[in-house]
Amino acid sequence: MIFYKRSGLLHFLSLISYLSFLILVVSADTLVGQSAKIPEITGINVKEVVDFTEIEINGNSPFTYTIYKSSNPYRTVIELHNVQAGRFREKMVIDRAGVMEIIPSELPGISKTTRLEITLTTPAEITPLQKGTALILTFQNPEAQTVSREEASLMTNKPPAEKPSPPPPGRGKYVGERISLDFQDAELLHIFRLLSDVSGYNIVTSPEVKGRITLKLLDVPWDQALDIILRNYGLSKIVEENVIRIAPTAVLAKEAEEIAKAKEAEIKAGDLETRIYPINYADVDKVKSAIETAKVLTGMGFISADKRTSSLIIKDVKDKHREYEELIKSLDLPTPQVTIESKIVEVTTSFARELGIQWGIRWDPPDARMNIGAGALPGGTGFFTGTGTPLMVNLPAAVGAGSGGAIGFGYISAARTFFLDMQLSAMESSGQGKIVSNPRITTMDHQKATIKQGEKIPYQTVSAEGTRTEFIDAMLELTVTPHVTPEGTIVMDVEAKKNEAGGFVGGVPTIITNEAKTQVLIRDGDTLVIGGIFRTTTTKDLKGFPGLHKIPLLGRLFKWEKDYEKTTELIIFITPRVLRQS
Repeated sequence: MIFYKRSGLLHFLSLISYLSFLILVVSADTLVGQSAKIPEITGINVKEVVDFTEIEINGNSPFTYTIYKSSNPYRTVIELHNVQAGRFREKMVIDRAGVMEIIPSELPGISKTTRLEITLTTPAEITPLQKGTALILTFQNPEAQTVSREEASLMTNKPPAEKPSPPPPGRGKYVGERISLDFQDAELLHIFRLLSDVSGYNIVTSPEVKGRITLKLLDVPWDQALDIILRNYGLSKIVEENVIRIAPTAVLAKEAEEIAKAKEAEIKAGDLETRIYPINYADVDKVKSAIETAKVLTGMGFISADKRTSSLIIKDVKDKHREYEELIKSLDLPTPQVTIESKIVEVTTSFARELGIQWGIRWDPPDARMNIGAGALPGGTGFFTGTGTPLMVNLPAAVGAGSGGAIGFGYISAARTFFLDMQLSAMESSGQGKIVSNPRITTMDHQKATIKQGEKIPYQTVSAEGTRTEFIDAMLELTVTPHVTPEGTIVMDVEAKKNEAGGFVGGVPTIITNEAKTQVLIRDGDTLVIGGIFRTTTTKDLKGFPGLHKIPLLGRLFKWEKDYEKTTELIIFITPRVLRQS
């Protein structure tokens, strides 16, 4: 009886153990079956075709994948969604058919994602093709001719429409690395994680950021892709050094408003302090206006100017005064001074030539007396003095002691009945003069400096009040306005005037004006030359007996000539020098 009970107990325990074993086996088979349902990579093959390289990725079910490229033309990344790497977990060094290496890796997360980083030896374009459970990636050299191939869309079995060539990248506000993205119903947070990997920025999202997205972007900067996604979902970002915060626009706007209120409350809670800032060089009103225009005062701040002491009075929060001190220090700088050294050279060249003639005849026949001519030779100028031969032509040159000369000759017949007396006079002179002056003047930046030299010509005017003597300027005037640039060069506005007396009209002298105006950029200590201010005066006078003076050769006996020429050249040398502050 006891044995029976023990045997029944043993039988019962054996039955329990057997049932437990069956449950474990069934559970293991279930787990293995469930595990087998997750697709995995079963093979990766690389082969070279004419003008192509094919990478064939095999699995136990069709792939759902994403392809994107960085600006590095040698690198392409493919992500296989809900796929395990299987036995392909180590870097594969290919080094043939244009493929250098393939690096597989599994991304962490609930859904399995396997990433394949493919490094090429030469830049190439990629064309994906899904054939059953195999994904074929065709890399074509851009310079090779296009070969017709059956193509498939990334996320659909329909053949895609022919895509036009993308436009050349523009030069806009986006400067990030260029990428290509192709997603269908992907998690938004997953996209942000990819952009973080590409950009190198840390991306932090608020709890409100969620959702799924479908997009396809080809060869766009990553920061532009980020902005497009943010605008599409009503999100905004804040960049703080190497961290990008992403949150709904309303959340960030409220946060900015709260920060502004906190700063305003901090300012109001601060102690107000009044300080006086002396202004040494600049105009106090202009400094005050510059500070007001910069809008650096707080809402409780106040500024006023005291021109008598050339000081600014500022009342504001204590912590703001350091900023005002630095700002005033940068505005209150001594105005540069410039010394204008000039050399004015006036070169004059003149030439004069005068040629005249005097002659007369007298005929005294035995039975009568006949004179041809009129008047008599001036005393001391006749060849035969005292003959009393009258002059028929009296056109002498202006000769005298130390100026010009004359040649006279005469003829008397043997019977002393015919007398000829003639005198040729001539004068020629030339001269050259140079007037050099070296005026120097110092002026401040942006202030006009004027140098004048010359004479005042007097003239008389008659009015109801009587006769008055007035003066008119005939002088050289040089005006220079310098500006010192931050790099030390000098911009000069130069104006040169040369006024000189001409003739008289109605008793009032006329003024002949020469003027030159220019703006130049010159280095400190260099010399500017203004030349080419010429004035040439040419005069030709002629006096003669009407009609007879035009006879060739013989006409010389009946005319007087005078030629005069004067040339004046003005050259101005200007050397600016910036006076250094000690």
